[in-house]
Formats: sequence, structure tokens, C-alpha cells
Amino acid sequence: MNIREKKGFVCEEDYPVVQTTEGKLRGYVDGDVFCFRGVDYAWAERFQMPEPPKSWEGIQDALDYGYGCPEMSYSLKGKSPKGQFMVPQRFWSISEHCQNLNIWTPSIDPEAKKPVMVWFHGGGFFGGCSTQLYSYEGWEMSHNYDVVIVTVNHRLNMLGFLDLSELGEEYRNSGNLGMADLVEALRWVKRNITAFGGDPDNVTIYGQSGGGGKVSTLMQIPSADGLYHRAIIQSGVMRSGLLGGDRELSRKIGQKTVKNLNLNRDNRKEIETMEYETLAAAVAKACEEEKNHLFTVWSPVADGEYFVGNPLHTGFRKETKHIPVLIGSCVCEFLPSPVGRKENWTEEQKKAVVKERFGEETEAVTKAFAEAYPELDPSYAAAVDHEIRPAVLDFSSRRTKEAEAPVYNYVFAFESPLLGGQLTGHNGDLHFMFHNALYMEAMYKKDITARLQDEMAGAWASFAKTGSPNGEQLPCWKPYTEEKKACMIYGDQTILRENHDRDLITLIEEKNCNLCKKYKKHKTITK
Repeated sequence: MNIREKKGFVCEEDYPVVQTTEGKLRGYVDGDVFCFRGVDYAWAERFQMPEPPKSWEGIQDALDYGYGCPEMSYSLKGKSPKGQFMVPQRFWSISEHCQNLNIWTPSIDPEAKKPVMVWFHGGGFFGGCSTQLYSYEGWEMSHNYDVVIVTVNHRLNMLGFLDLSELGEEYRNSGNLGMADLVEALRWVKRNITAFGGDPDNVTIYGQSGGGGKVSTLMQIPSADGLYHRAIIQSGVMRSGLLGGDRELSRKIGQKTVKNLNLNRDNRKEIETMEYETLAAAVAKACEEEKNHLFTVWSPVADGEYFVGNPLHTGFRKETKHIPVLIGSCVCEFLPSPVGRKENWTEEQKKAVVKERFGEETEAVTKAFAEAYPELDPSYAAAVDHEIRPAVLDFSSRRTKEAEAPVYNYVFAFESPLLGGQLTGHNGDLHFMFHNALYMEAMYKKDITARLQDEMAGAWASFAKTGSPNGEQLPCWKPYTEEKKACMIYGDQTILRENHDRDLITLIEEKNCNLCKKYKKHKTITK
């Protein structure tokens, strides 16, 4: 379904051309949006800190997307690209030199001073790419909301977060190189975004999943101070794990990798030039020896200096207390929704689905879920998130106590029509806040999808412009407070509620559900 009304395509020898601090870039005009792709914001040798790119003469093309970071276990062999109907993906070219970004802007007038939104992709700190999901396309946001959209690639997994500090001072920050890339990207934006019509003094950083974790991490990195002014965190905070995980584990993985490669301080430089596959095999072996999965082991190294640590553990740095934050998650994140037309189920069938997860607490959980989400079918209590939402509430409460700027809280509760109705989980909100939902067949619901993407994308843009998500299309979005716990619920109905799900989350945490480890999918109930 193509909803875009293009006015035309322009790419001439001398237009559109923008002068950056390193040289001139040629992009193209798509309708009324200027597009620049694959722009290098930094350069770095393996395991070294990033530096600004070198200058060039003449005009460089910025027409093609740049490289993404290699994924250590990336392979299409024998794999089926499942899940793409709900979240369509691309495959992309890869290189260790992946410090590049993409820009969509409504103007290249240096006097335009448009709000800037810098997006960090998901995939934990292990994988993903700024072009991985079709939802990441910034044309709709730039066209509809008069903002500059920037999406960023950077080093991941072992290239961005392998702690090799025992090899010497030059590798002291090797466990945080992926974050150092993002800081360098923000420095590039600070130096250059004016030439692309953006305001370097009004920059919002935002991201989802691992990208939200990157936003949270940047708020705890002193070298990022002054490079951004607002923060949006989508399904991206946890009490442990991805955000500032086990520093001792990071060191052990690095130490075992060095041992597996027979390296020491005398021959340490070999690690920078050896074949990628040799290095990756040694790292994979180290992870296996520490009984950690290649995906989950990677996170920034909380050293107390470069990266202070997870704010849920250390508190928020006083230097960020003036930064407004918009934060939230999905009702259903990682757990699959019950499949089937719920309106045809009996109450006993619905209760059975919930009981499979909650056992003797079924009645209490179902009641709490109905109070939190009266517009949703009670069977969806079987899929309610118990990993991210509790951390979002903790983050919001602590931020409210420690910061001076407001916190805005949301929950995404959209029911896709797929398979008789499913709550849209992890990644599903991306289509809407990027204003790309009408391109996604599995998200289409007449009179709802268009309204919902207008509401979400409009709120994200308003927040980037003013620090408040309020606008004409939404109910009044009040800041989160410890007393009221205001939360905007986005779904078939969009409504602001106060103190709506704390009892539900408390019940679920008390249950200490181990569903994620042992349960693959809900049974399909049809009638």
C-alpha cells in the first residue's frame, strides 16, 4: 500500500550539494525531502577510538546506504526469514568500517534550524543496522512533521564491546567503542547539521530495544554531554543485562579471547590485523567457555569513568537532570499473544490461556489486567510483559525524583488483525512512531492505523520540537509523577490513565514467571 504522494525526484550535478566540515556531499530530493545516505561521520582502526573522517576534494556522492557492522554469527544458510510479515526487514552489506549515517531533511537552508532527531537502531549491542527495518525510513517523519531525521550505524558485538584492557592502555576503552562511535556521530551532527537545515542546539536522541539502551547509556557518558537535548527510550531499559552488565564478565571474555589467540602485550597488535573469522572464532569460544550466548554477552562496560553505569543502579548523573525524557514499552513485548478470534471464545477458554502461565494467580492477574486495560480482551493477560515494563516504571519513578525535567510515560497496546487479533509486541511500535504503519499490511485496521500513527509520530515530533509530546491530536499528556504515574496508552483507543498498571506488574513480578525460558508459543484456540 503506497501512501506517499511524490512531487518528483531531483539529483543534479550540483544539486542538492551540501558543504560539510570535511567536504561537499551530493544527495537527492525525493518529493519535498532532501536525502543523504551513507555519510561517514568517523573512521577507526579495529579496537581503536573513532576519529573524524578525513577531508576530501570535490563532491562525494551520498546516494547509497553505508555498511552495517558484521554480526559474528550472521548467516543465511539454512535459515528462514521468519517474522518479516509483521516487521519487514532488509539484508545489508557489512564492513568493520561502518561509522556512517543517513539524513532526511525538509530543507538544506542553514538558516532553517529544524529540530533534529537522531535514531539508534535495535538489535541489542550485538546486531542490527540503521537500514535493517523498513520502518526506519525517515521520509514520512521529515515530510509530515518538518524535522531532520538522522539514523546511525556503529560498531557492535566484539568490534564495539570486547574488553581488551589487559593488553595495555591503548585498549583501555575497547569495551565501549560502540558507544564512542555514537558520541562521535553526535559530534558530527553538532558540527554539520546546520548545513542540512537542522538546529544543533535542538537534538533529540531516540531508539528502541537495544537502541533505547544506547540512549540510556549515552545519558551516563560524560563525553556526550551537550550533544543532545532530549531523550526518547522505547522498550530499552532493564534492571540488568543489556545496559551496563557484568563488568567482570566482560573482562573474562576479553581475557579468554586473548588466551585463545595466544596473544600478550608483546604481540598485541596482531589482534588489529588478523582475519575477522579467526578473531570471531576465538571470541565465540570464549563466550562458550563462560556459558554465555553471543547475543546477550555484549553491553557497554561500566567503568565508572567513561560510562558511569546503569542509572537504575547508580542513579542519574546531575549533568543530565535538565533533559526531558519520553519512555515506554509494549503491553506485550517478547511473549506471543494467544492466537484466534477472542470474541468467539468462552470465558473458560480465555481463563485457560491465562492459567497456563499464572496458575492459581489467574483470577487476581485477570482482574488486575482488566482494570489496567479494560478495552483489551482478558486473554491477553497471558502475554503481558514482565521484563521491560517493571524497569520502565522504576526508571520513571527514579528519574522523577532525581531530575528537574519532566518524564512522559507510555504503553503501546495496539491489536493487529493478524490471526484473529494479536497484541503487537517488541518492534511493533516502530511502524507507528516513524509514521510508516500504513505500509505494513499486518498493521492495517481501517480508521485506526492512520489515526494511531498520526498520534504517535506527532507526539514524538512535538517532543523533539518543544520537550513536550502534547499536540492537537492527543488527550492532554501529563508528566509522570510518583503520585499519579500518568501513562499514555496507545491502541485502538488512545487514552491517558493514572496509576493504571502498578498492581498488575506487582502481581506478575511476585509470580516470578519463567515463561520465557520454557514456553515457545500459546496454543491456538478456534471456534
